[in-house]
Amino acid sequence: MGSIKKKIGIAVSAVGLCIVAATFVSVVSANSTDKVEIRLAHNQAAGSEIADSIAKFSEFVAEDDSMNLDVNIYASGVLGSEKEEIEMVQAGILDMAKVSSNTLGQFEDRYSIFAVPYLFVDQDHYYTAMEKSQAVKDLFMSTEDQGYIAIGYYANGARNFYLKEDVVCDNPSVLKGKKIRSMPSSTSMEMIQAMGGSPVPMAGSETYTALQQGIVDGAENTELALTVDAHEDLVSSYTYTEHQYSPDIYIISTKKWNSLTKEQQDYLVECLEKTNENFKKLYNGMMDEAIEEAEEHGVHVYRDIDKSAFIEAVQPIHEEFCGKGKDYQALYDDIQSYAE
Repeated sequence: MGSIKKKIGIAVSAVGLCIVAATFVSVVSANSTDKVEIRLAHNQAAGSEIADSIAKFSEFVAEDDSMNLDVNIYASGVLGSEKEEIEMVQAGILDMAKVSSNTLGQFEDRYSIFAVPYLFVDQDHYYTAMEKSQAVKDLFMSTEDQGYIAIGYYANGARNFYLKEDVVCDNPSVLKGKKIRSMPSSTSMEMIQAMGGSPVPMAGSETYTALQQGIVDGAENTELALTVDAHEDLVSSYTYTEHQYSPDIYIISTKKWNSLTKEQQDYLVECLEKTNENFKKLYNGMMDEAIEEAEEHGVHVYRDIDKSAFIEAVQPIHEEFCGKGKDYQALYDDIQSYAE
């Protein structure tokens, strides 16, 4: 009980009790209903294409009135950072959150597998493993005693390197001596180091200023970072290294989950699957549009590179993950079994 209170204190103090309470009350007042309310938070900018695609979840849930469910979404990180959102879900203050697998790795170490570079050989392997792997499903349910479970994933795309210098990034020597923005994840930092660079961990929102001021020489992310975050104004090259497919994960408070009927639970999972399928249909077109815009801004795009030097360089990270124990090895092996 003491630890729960501590988590509540941390989460609420981080975002401000008054802000959280006022936000929730205003929504409840505006949507006076007998339906079961589900509050979902995420950190994508409201009005962005990704935020709009997440909003489809609320629309899909509303299609069947008999399920008596109403999803209200809080975008743009208005309730705090992803770490704070997870803590609020654990404590039952917030019902759901869409968070990165990297952030979840701070709470359950096996989620760090999704930061292992070149875990997936391509997009098809990524989609198939995430949807069919029993080991992934078991991981999703393994945190029930921590106050939350995962009930779906969001198909973020491949992460690639982009630099202020116009050079094709096709082997570790290119990144040698370069400061590269890293996600604040030990595996991500280890990856950049193994691939030749010097990792500089920071929040994604800080990357633009860091590039602008020369704090970093480059970063790695999906194509949308170039356009949505305007990094296209500051970098000269983007190379399709495709070194990571890091999914975002939909988590739900076990308190909320256990309060739902089996039919409602199944329906939520079904609606998340529809949301993901909708996004997957849009994704490649969104990335093509983003890279076209970046090229118009003068970014030189390098496609179809030989990745073998990078793949070889990061093999120790694969070995390190599997060496953590049999559960880690089993998760890794099951994901690998879906590679064609």
